[in-house]
Amino acid sequence: MSDRYYGNVRRDVFPLLPEKCGRVLDLGGGFGGTSSHLKREGRADYVVLADLVADSHDPDVDRAFAGNLEDSSFLEKVIEAEGPFDTVLCLDVLEHLREPWDVIVSLHKGLSKNGVIVASIPNMRHVNLTVPLVLKGEFELTNSYLRDRTHLRWFTRKSAVELMTRTGLALEDIKRNKSWERWHKLTDLLTFGFLSDFFTIQYVIRVRNR
Repeated sequence: MSDRYYGNVRRDVFPLLPEKCGRVLDLGGGFGGTSSHLKREGRADYVVLADLVADSHDPDVDRAFAGNLEDSSFLEKVIEAEGPFDTVLCLDVLEHLREPWDVIVSLHKGLSKNGVIVASIPNMRHVNLTVPLVLKGEFELTNSYLRDRTHLRWFTRKSAVELMTRTGLALEDIKRNKSWERWHKLTDLLTFGFLSDFFTIQYVIRVRNR
C-alpha cells in the first residue's frame, strides 16, 4: 500500500461523525490521516491509532499502538490504556479481517456511554463485481479497490448492518458512496431506487452504544 493510501483523509465519512468526536480510536487507520484531521479541525479531543503498523509521526496523533487487530488481548490493552472511546473509526478495515464480528464485540466493550462506531464497508453487489461474475463467470482479484486480494470477507448492505448491530449497538444512519454518477441517477429514476445497491461502492454505517 502507498503512503497516500495510509495517509488518506476520508472526508466522505465526516457527515456521519458526531460534531464533537471526543476521544477517538482510529482502528486500522494507517498513519491516522482522518482522525488527526478531525483533531486539527477541533472535532476530536484525543486521538489513538491502532494498526498492524502504527507508524505515525503526525503530532495530532496522541498515541499509536502496533499489533494484530484480531488479537483480543491487543484490543483489550488499547482499551484499558486509553479507553473508553467516544468515537471509533473502522474505515475499510473490517473486510480485511478473518473474524470482524469478534472485533466489533471488543470495540463495543470499549465504547463510552452513547459512543459511536463509524465503519465504511465495501459492497459486494456493486456492478464491477456482479456483472463480470454473472455474465462472464469471472472474479479476478486485483491489488486494490473492490476486488482487492487482501479482502477476506465480503458484505452486502444487509450483512454489513448485521455485523455492526449484532452485539446490540443501535443502527443510526447509513450513507451510500456511489460510482457511475450519471448511470446511478438514471437507474434510480427509472427503477425508483430499486437498483441503487448495484451502484453503491461502499456503505458508511454509524451505530451507537445505547
